[in-house]
Amino acid sequence: MRLFWWCQEVLVDLLGRFPTTHALLLAPGFERLRWWLGRRRARRTVARTVRRVPAYRAFLAERGVTSRALPRSLSALPETDKSSYITRYPIPERCVGGRLPRRGVVVDESSGSTGTPTSWVRGPVERRASREVLRVGFLRHTTPDRPVFVINAFSLGAWATGMNVTAALTRVSTIKSCGPDRDKILNTMREFGTGYTYVITSYPPFLKGLLEDDRLDWSAYDVVCAFGGEGISEGMRDHILRRARKVVGAYGASDLEISIAVETEFTIALRRAIAADPALATALTRQDEYGVLPNIFQFNPYAYLVEENDEGELVVTITRPQNVDPRIRYNIHDRGHVLRMRDVLPVLRRAGLTEVLDERVLDLPLLLQYGRSDHSVDYNGAVVPPDGVRDAVAGDAELVEAVENHRVVSFEDRAGDRRLHLALQLADGRTLADPTAAAHRLLAAMRRANRDLDNAIRTSSPGTEPTVGVYPFRTGVFAGDGGRLKNEYVWILDAPGAEAAGLDEQVVAARTA
Repeated sequence: MRLFWWCQEVLVDLLGRFPTTHALLLAPGFERLRWWLGRRRARRTVARTVRRVPAYRAFLAERGVTSRALPRSLSALPETDKSSYITRYPIPERCVGGRLPRRGVVVDESSGSTGTPTSWVRGPVERRASREVLRVGFLRHTTPDRPVFVINAFSLGAWATGMNVTAALTRVSTIKSCGPDRDKILNTMREFGTGYTYVITSYPPFLKGLLEDDRLDWSAYDVVCAFGGEGISEGMRDHILRRARKVVGAYGASDLEISIAVETEFTIALRRAIAADPALATALTRQDEYGVLPNIFQFNPYAYLVEENDEGELVVTITRPQNVDPRIRYNIHDRGHVLRMRDVLPVLRRAGLTEVLDERVLDLPLLLQYGRSDHSVDYNGAVVPPDGVRDAVAGDAELVEAVENHRVVSFEDRAGDRRLHLALQLADGRTLADPTAAAHRLLAAMRRANRDLDNAIRTSSPGTEPTVGVYPFRTGVFAGDGGRLKNEYVWILDAPGAEAAGLDEQVVAARTA
């Protein structure tokens, strides 16, 4: 028996030494092996991290866990997140060996919702692995008869997504990093002509606005749109597909990696089927509980161990042992869960959904993601928490005296654009001397505090900028307040649901007032 376990450990160790191993395991029929190997690999990576990473060892020691008494189940280990781990320990202490390597490390940055920049360090092995995932997710939709030209329209500079997309796809394509600049993108496509498959990467709102630009004859070009940073509605996907051949996305985070999971033909078809069939939604999702259609991706369990905690949040362990700054049971505070294909396929067969199964199916587990667990919303790649509105109100002498309540409304308008509306409810009988000036002050304060939001607004498509509405007591989007014990600080509305409830008209009226 000891020899059996020793052979297993040697197998996992040998496979883990090669970052390309997970690509070999993508072949059909290896679902159980991938799942098992991923968990064995995760255990070895945890043990290595405890031995060689001072910050993680100290983190566990504070919670009574030592290297000699690691729990048998990884789910028994304490979770890490940005506040409990990242911001508490210096970068060198979070690195293997307690120091930052002298060469081969790329540093990128995210500012999150606090406005304080956070640096992330990535070594050559993890960058290579990210490149392979992006190739599977994005470049597999290109055609062999055309060379690939990637146009990176994510925000540039030290921003994590823009930097990593450029680094990941440079060796496998021609690439130009234009940033979210329509003129540069259109000029580039005119200059290089129609002989390429153009893979344009950006946030969904920018992609939609770009392909609505009539200065280019889109019918002459082969275009694949690849999005990240936030989810997409199927209505917006259809809108972009009027001029693009494919629209696919990836799921990730600056805290972890930008491409943990990817959309496939199967997941897109499945999501559309779930949106059209309430019974299927009940069988496979928690749409009734969370009130939103989940984003659906597939991921490789040999590279990522994805769990769900008691609060319904995703907890991720990067099983790769070569990462410079390891992530063990890291909670980015997204709501979601994982489904294995062996549990999904029987449900689809019973439902008679042969058209979904006719798509090319990878027997990789599904990751279903429902948005932020902290009630933040996404806007053009930025995370906008309702507390940001609260803090801006509290810092304004006039608003703090007059505002009773606030609400962040994320909705899809009739044009298919995902919009952000910041609603302020005045206390009963209160008014503002100049509501327009107050709205401008609020938005300016939020932009100063949240660099991601500031960047998202600067790079947003014309006509899709955030709006601020000031409402008299119990009117407009606050008309139904008073019937609940707790305030509702966030509304996330899709176009069909908003129109059915008559809410879209209220938001539009507030936007133009």
